Amino acid sequence: MTASSKPSAKSNSDAATATTEPTGYAGYGEFVKDELAAQDARKASFEQRGQTVITTAGTLVTLLFALAALSTRQAATFMLPHTARTWLLIGLAFFFASAIAALITNAPLVYQVVPVEKVRDRLNRETPPTAGRAAKAIALTRLDALASAKKRNAIKGWALAIAFGLEALAVGCVAIAVSKIL
Repeated sequence: MTASSKPSAKSNSDAATATTEPTGYAGYGEFVKDELAAQDARKASFEQRGQTVITTAGTLVTLLFALAALSTRQAATFMLPHTARTWLLIGLAFFFASAIAALITNAPLVYQVVPVEKVRDRLNRETPPTAGRAAKAIALTRLDALASAKKRNAIKGWALAIAFGLEALAVGCVAIAVSKIL
């Protein structure tokens, strides 16, 4: 075999790439599909962390009430300092607001799904679309779902950030109250 008749390593690589990577509209469809999967993972992460905020807020509120009960049982004449009481009440309000924000991360927001009738209509057409047109339609359908997921996940992300911030404020208020008691 002569050097000119040997297939080059580059052409073999190009052929392998052409058969493994989608091209044209199919490539966009795969890209959007991957982005949609990332948004699904992001949604699950927000929801899990929102549940964590609710759990920790509940635990901290329980500790807050235990502290209040303990401080009033120490002596029959014990009076909770007014400033400590104020900080505890503010902290309790922040815990409550934090829990509400965290619940929003688990709210069943409506995410756009693939419209079944639209797909059924396309499948029932007498003349099937070309591969390129079908790939484009699939990519556009996935893109609509991706846009919806990003909007809904932004709501969940902001709610989670607010929940964390409010919980941090609540912990700070309880810390100030404890310092006033001690």
